[in-house]
Amino acid sequence: METFFAVAFSFPTAVFSVLLCVAIIYWLISLSGMGDVDAEGDIDASGDFSGLMVTLGLQGVPLPLVLTLLFLISWLTSYFIDLAFGALVPAGLLHWLYALAITAVALVVGVLGTSLLVRPLRPLFRRAYRQPLQKRIIGTPCVVISSTVTETSGRADAILDGAHLVLQVRSHTPLSHRERAVLIEHIPDNNAWWVVPESEFLSTESAG
Repeated sequence: METFFAVAFSFPTAVFSVLLCVAIIYWLISLSGMGDVDAEGDIDASGDFSGLMVTLGLQGVPLPLVLTLLFLISWLTSYFIDLAFGALVPAGLLHWLYALAITAVALVVGVLGTSLLVRPLRPLFRRAYRQPLQKRIIGTPCVVISSTVTETSGRADAILDGAHLVLQVRSHTPLSHRERAVLIEHIPDNNAWWVVPESEFLSTESAG
């Protein structure tokens, strides 16, 4: 046990020990209900950092989970390397260079290991990152299947993610059967959507 603490809290493993402790505290707070795991804290957001994470294959799962896995794998790598070779390196500048080299190796192994581990986890979180239907469907073309569409009634067929959806639609411009339109806004009270004729929508887009 004494050897464990000596290695775990000496440089460079101590760096990852502190980071791992922070991650554990975060999860304990989240599980206790005093905080929420941010399922939207994914690294798919825009920016150079997110682009780097996507390149490294760390996207698609919550950021706290990615960091926890990264810290854990890096800690294990640093700990076992230092346990095996730390006593063989003399103190002084050489030991500091050795410690810096271990830190770099541990980070590389941590990134590679985390990338491998998050791959099978992505499907579990994919649904959390998908926008609600009300947002994803905006701008989707549809075809009127009722005899008419008015400000008070009407139905249309739309295709979203390969699935046919029969929707209640409303339009300020009367539409007839088989006319094409575009969904532009959700009406929560009626669970319906405002639509505009497709030609009107396209002309507005062109003008913009």
